[in-house]
Amino acid sequence: MIDDAYWAMLAAAHLPGEQYTEPVGDPGYFGPDSAIWYVHGDVSGVLGGVSGLLLGTLNEPVTHGTNQHSNYLQDPIKRLGFTASFVMGVTYGSTPVADKLTGTIRAMHKRVHGTMPDGRPYSATESADIIWTGVTQAYSAARAHVRYHPRPLRGRDLDRYFADYAVISEKLGATGVPKSRADVEDYFAMMRPRLTVSEETLEAIRFLRGAYGDDAGTRLGSLVLSRAATDLLPDFAKKLLGFTPRTPVGPIAARSAGTAIVRTLRYGVRWRNIEEAHARVGAPYVPPTAL
Repeated sequence: MIDDAYWAMLAAAHLPGEQYTEPVGDPGYFGPDSAIWYVHGDVSGVLGGVSGLLLGTLNEPVTHGTNQHSNYLQDPIKRLGFTASFVMGVTYGSTPVADKLTGTIRAMHKRVHGTMPDGRPYSATESADIIWTGVTQAYSAARAHVRYHPRPLRGRDLDRYFADYAVISEKLGATGVPKSRADVEDYFAMMRPRLTVSEETLEAIRFLRGAYGDDAGTRLGSLVLSRAATDLLPDFAKKLLGFTPRTPVGPIAARSAGTAIVRTLRYGVRWRNIEEAHARVGAPYVPPTAL
């Protein structure tokens, strides 16, 4: 039941060409020994993904472009499905599959451009915007991984993860992408003066932290998940958004909820696509529940 509900949400929509079985022997961009295969192979990435979306709203031109050229407010499950399809497909798919998916997204990005009400231009093909989206997702996934994975990567192995994720941004057209923990910290230090909280940002935050789903249980679960994802935000983002906790009780409750969610999903979800990817390259698959 948990498995069905999980994949009904993440697999609500697929990008054309996403598959994990062929060609046999092709490891794709990364392969089974990579840091990104390890990090993305656990449901803690769901919390990281939502946290990355929250963090990403602070770059106003990117948020405005998303709002103008996306229907995520009308169909969030479909948008989530496409996002998951891209990230998982590029991570675990063969080279032809990953090339096709990145080509599809690059084509989509060409249609996302315009001018903000204050006159600032935005374009999804700009290296700076691609970097922001990639870094906020990678950073948030790494934070969720370190906090909730039973055996998380640390130190230089985390640097390997950022270097892997940078490949995705580069395939989408970015240059000068941060590739280590130190690079990411320097990048955020450079970006902080440019980050703002507009009414459009707050609208996106309210949506991302709201309840969604067709039944009361799913809606409650989405609220709990969003609070755990909010807790993963860096301090500078919490301060900008007014989420700085006044007492230790809030973070403790959020982390307890996050642990419960991850454990429930970890034992209730079967990663068929990851199993297929490992089988494609003849590598054993060890699920996080066995670590």
